[in-house]
Amino acid sequence: MPQDDHFKKRYPTLEQNAVLNATARAVLVNALAGTGKTTTLAIKAADLIRTQGASRILMLAYSEAGLAAIAQRLEKFVPTIPRQVQIMTVEQLCATVLKEQGDPLVRVAEPLHKSLLVRQAHAALLQDDALDGSPEVGDFRSRDLDVQAFIDFEAQAKQRLLLRAIDQSELGAGPYCREHQLDYGLYQLLVKYERLRRGLNNEPQFYAPGDCTYEIATQLGELDFGDAFAPLQGRFDAVLFDELQDLDEAAMMVLRTLVQGGNGLFVGAGDFNQHILPGAFSVFGDSLARIRQELPADTQVVALNTTYRFGNAICQGLNPLFGVEFSAHYPTKPAAFERRSYTDDEDCARQLLAIHDAVLHQPPPLSQSSQSPTSPTAPCLNVVLRSPEDSILLEWMFAHEGVHYTCKGMKRFYQRREIALVLAIMGAMQGCGDGVRLTQGILSSAMDGLLRYVRRGSQPDQDVLANGAFDMQALVEDSPAEVDTRVVAAELIGKRDLMRRFLVRASFNPQAPVASPLCEQLLALPPEACADAGQLCGHPLVLQLFAQAPISPDELRYCTDSLGALARICAGLSVDEFLGRLALMVQASIQQHTQQEASSLQLLTVERCKGHEYDYVAVPLVERGRFPRSAARQDAYRERNMLYVAMTRASKRLWLLEGSQRPVSPGPV
Repeated sequence: MPQDDHFKKRYPTLEQNAVLNATARAVLVNALAGTGKTTTLAIKAADLIRTQGASRILMLAYSEAGLAAIAQRLEKFVPTIPRQVQIMTVEQLCATVLKEQGDPLVRVAEPLHKSLLVRQAHAALLQDDALDGSPEVGDFRSRDLDVQAFIDFEAQAKQRLLLRAIDQSELGAGPYCREHQLDYGLYQLLVKYERLRRGLNNEPQFYAPGDCTYEIATQLGELDFGDAFAPLQGRFDAVLFDELQDLDEAAMMVLRTLVQGGNGLFVGAGDFNQHILPGAFSVFGDSLARIRQELPADTQVVALNTTYRFGNAICQGLNPLFGVEFSAHYPTKPAAFERRSYTDDEDCARQLLAIHDAVLHQPPPLSQSSQSPTSPTAPCLNVVLRSPEDSILLEWMFAHEGVHYTCKGMKRFYQRREIALVLAIMGAMQGCGDGVRLTQGILSSAMDGLLRYVRRGSQPDQDVLANGAFDMQALVEDSPAEVDTRVVAAELIGKRDLMRRFLVRASFNPQAPVASPLCEQLLALPPEACADAGQLCGHPLVLQLFAQAPISPDELRYCTDSLGALARICAGLSVDEFLGRLALMVQASIQQHTQQEASSLQLLTVERCKGHEYDYVAVPLVERGRFPRSAARQDAYRERNMLYVAMTRASKRLWLLEGSQRPVSPGPV
């Protein structure tokens, strides 16, 4: 039997059998990466159906990717997923309950629509004379609205049940926000937004992602102590939950109600080294104990430390770095861990190219030796990055070396809205040659950037807002053709004068007012400004364009870092030379995609690689303060866990590339 086939034979470890044979009504599985926690839950579900006659099993995960993993594992033990098993997220479960309650579930999933609704709530807040006159609110009302900052604040406020916590604290909203270092202005906007979302009759008018869980958690919070919640009472014979580490307060309240509501056996599994979501209450501290206190007192805790994913060499590299206790299920499984040092980003990129070349020359597995090297199973190096801006130099160097790469969890650098907007401005400037043409994809992203950093939405009916309702008609009217960025991009290709006008006015209407004086000033610069594209990226007008945008300090920092990385790759090149090289890079990518060529290198974000495994993984640009980033105590665990997630994706070979000046090892991180 070929060695690779042998290692695919998976039998429960003694640790997994402890889960499968547990007699407690509630079991909490504390699992390390690759130890088969999802597989264990799938085996348990199959056993409950076959030997115990369970007819109603709920399998929960926090994410859509988690649902796919559950379904994939379950299909290994049952031919087809039986009707007895429901696989869903907590949000989907809560949506089901709301439907059963007879509530209409009007969805708002389009980000643009959500953004326009937030702007309406902000307009209502500005005209609210009854609002308190605190300095924090006055300062907030005097600033431009940062829609993304509010959306992030709203998500975490609902996940952590902020309004309920403020009521229970008896401090009042202002003192509570100050004590917990929360933006009091964003809190007031949240209150206004929720009042408008719920309408005059206090019935939700629509649900954005996360609102269903929040609504059910709110209903649960209104119950008297000990009262049952009928919709989640005695509904299932067993509840099996994966990705327990990602739970937030609202989802935990729903889960606790399920566990205490006569729903049979509960088995929950999580790798608490992988809680990297900002809203998860287990981001820092003793997360296992935090979840443990929400479960019945006799809950049995089982640990899974034996990994199927990688062999001893990788285990021995990870254990001291993270202070964990990995052991390999297959001690003889081929695995290698290599720690490298780099002097600067260019040196790191060159080392990645060398690693990529070594991966391509790996001998194919015996069972695949007759397959084409361009088949989906051909070797591929997976490069996991902490920050998307770190990909810019890597993409530029990879493309110029002829490497066919793909990006997962992020767009290619020239399709990101902040960079695409700058590219569009470059292409429309007086010093750029007429032969330069940007693709529809780049222009579409540029128009998205224009909407994000420049354009303002039209004003809704103030009387409608004053009456405590969103102006839904304005929502429709504020979505003209200019908002469909791909349509706009198609109209602008090859029409430089039209593109210049659109960049300035954010409209096809030549009589529309100037939306961006800064774009107008940039386009009026003399041709000499295009002599060095790198210097143009750092031009004060370009930096001011983003500095004046209604975005958060974190997003501004990201945009500034991206522009700095862009400036480095085009330094010394004229705009024509840079855009010409970029065009060749884009054309090669389009051709590879058209011909369905398999990529030999993937660039992934940490968030995108979570839950997956790959044969060959490189984790570059690892430096203290960069990856993991410097962070306050409450986020330091999250940064440490980001590195843990990145490094535990490898199954055969793992490379850690550390900055020579600020290495993270020896550990623990």
